[in-house]
Amino acid sequence: MFLKDYWYVAAWSDELGKSPLAVTMLKQPIVLFRSADGTPVALEDRCIHRRAPLSIGNVVGDDIQCAYHGLVFDAGGKCVKIPGQEQIPRNAFVRSYPVVERHGCVWVWMGERERADPAGIPNFQWLDKAGWSVTKRHANIRCEYRLIIDNLLDLSHLAFVHSSTVGQSQVADIADVKTERRRNSVRVTRWTLNVPPARTYLQFGGYTGNIDRWQISEFSPPSSFIIDNGSAASGTGAPEGKPGEQRWGFIVCHGITPETETTTNYFWALAHEAFTEDLAAIEEFHRQSQHVIGEDIAVFIAQQRIIDLDPDAPTVDIRYDAGPLQARRVIDQLLAAQSAGERAAS
Repeated sequence: MFLKDYWYVAAWSDELGKSPLAVTMLKQPIVLFRSADGTPVALEDRCIHRRAPLSIGNVVGDDIQCAYHGLVFDAGGKCVKIPGQEQIPRNAFVRSYPVVERHGCVWVWMGERERADPAGIPNFQWLDKAGWSVTKRHANIRCEYRLIIDNLLDLSHLAFVHSSTVGQSQVADIADVKTERRRNSVRVTRWTLNVPPARTYLQFGGYTGNIDRWQISEFSPPSSFIIDNGSAASGTGAPEGKPGEQRWGFIVCHGITPETETTTNYFWALAHEAFTEDLAAIEEFHRQSQHVIGEDIAVFIAQQRIIDLDPDAPTVDIRYDAGPLQARRVIDQLLAAQSAGERAAS
């Protein structure tokens, strides 16, 4: 069961071109395409005639035509043409979904249309901010989406999964971690003070001594994250909220879209201010960052494989699980409220 009255990332903007794009969101087949003026459209990817996917058809102006028997549907999902037949049945339509393109993402609302409010779209402003560079990834992963949420709210794993780049033992051993729940969001703040810079921070931050390092993970339901990864020369004021000297860091935006109970489309994007004019250095930083996310994905796949063998095997919680546990409680409570609302409406 998934949370429905929310915006989910369906695709990066540059993934959606002139041809139809098939996506699966919350077990629902959806076809994305652009109308003649470039506006994104999201429809049920299932022709009402013989259930052929519309995504294998063709975009014709502002409409999409089924590749099987030629039925044509407009951007609102209404069938507007049936070859060889003048009269179109009143029930000849497919579901249309509210869709908004913002910050380089195509967002689709999976709930009731009248509840769709673009103000609820996560603010990934850094992805199209002037003077910032971005590297991004879209991965279809065989894992349950909450495994990714767990990962992003417990960054102690950096010490072990990412030890060759952004990780270091102190991130797990001496970190000062604070977990806050704000209504339905969860914020985990992790400070690691007066430590040697990890390889990536040393290489690109230009530090010559120890640093104070922070990682602030902001979770918003159903499954989006903004993570501030920052650092400053140790003792220059960063923990007190001041900018600090020789400050260096980056923002990572995460859109986590469940496909099925055990598969997820993961949209990951790292943004940073231009810290050098050396394009080769920026390319290397992006390469290392992509390597980091690849290491995480390998863990998610391995976890799901083991979970599938025995879904009821016991787990033991540890100190750093406060954030993941709070996020799971948020999701469970919202799912319960959604279910109660559905029962009351039926």
